[in-house]
Amino acid sequence: MPRLLDELSRLGHVARASTLIARGVDRRQISRAVAHGAVIRPRRDWIAAPSADREQLAAVATGAAIGCVSALRRLGVWAGEDDVLHLHAPPSAGHVQPASRSDRGGASMAWHPLAAHHRRRADGVRDAVAGAPRVHWAPDPAPERAFDWIVSPEAALARAVRCLPEEHARAAIDSVLHERVLTRLGVEAVLAGVATTRVLVDEYTGRLESGVESLFVRRLVDAGHSVVPQVRFANLGRFDGLIDGMVLFEIDGRAHHSGPKEFHRDRDRTLVGQAFGVPVVRPSARHVLEDWPTVIAAVARAVADAALVRAARGLPPAFG
Repeated sequence: MPRLLDELSRLGHVARASTLIARGVDRRQISRAVAHGAVIRPRRDWIAAPSADREQLAAVATGAAIGCVSALRRLGVWAGEDDVLHLHAPPSAGHVQPASRSDRGGASMAWHPLAAHHRRRADGVRDAVAGAPRVHWAPDPAPERAFDWIVSPEAALARAVRCLPEEHARAAIDSVLHERVLTRLGVEAVLAGVATTRVLVDEYTGRLESGVESLFVRRLVDAGHSVVPQVRFANLGRFDGLIDGMVLFEIDGRAHHSGPKEFHRDRDRTLVGQAFGVPVVRPSARHVLEDWPTVIAAVARAVADAALVRAARGLPPAFG
């Protein structure tokens, strides 16, 4: 039985019985584990550990795999704000009946087995809202990197860039690159197989370190500002970027600024920027996502005031 549970853990807590047998688990061991309640059979030829989560069980009940933005989220990368469960079924699949999220299952949502360990945050994966899932039909472009219950990173990104709003699709690409889920060549290969008229790759692709930062920077550029991401200043490490050569910015995301050391380091940078006459704007992720008019108004005022001060003092732009 330990062999069975170990293999289930490696595979993400859910797998086909045939997959487990191919990996060396004895069929009789599976039968004994089911009889003793150590594992369950959520569907014929499927085995799940007690820790399998509600969305995994819903995917199995549907006859599909977790895919699109739901799979991206389990890789620890940006997946937009859509909280519906997205499932993936190959064109050759038989009858697929979308099932609502199961009330059974573990409380903690399972990470994609390929998710980097440093991305597996203590607060876990955000789960989907209750209700019927959305099913996408497509082959997996990298089946060797898929698991029985979840698609490959390549399949997740290929579908998500068509499913997400354009700015969130770009943010997902930035996040996939920053977290090294895929290489630049890997992303280009995925996009080459996607039929879309969207322009998803630009001068900022791969240079932004979070989904919210991606939204912030491109929205500023669309508003007419010049933005340079990842700027070093006064030997205090990097700021998230610089606006119009005069205003630094930092995007505060709770997941990345949660420890006391990180908190104080961020405040050190803000103080030094101010000491050198370079204002710093620090919107939170919530501000960017939920109150953009206030954010853009604050940035515009900070830039205008900085320009007036530098002109009055006869100073050039702080950078460049």
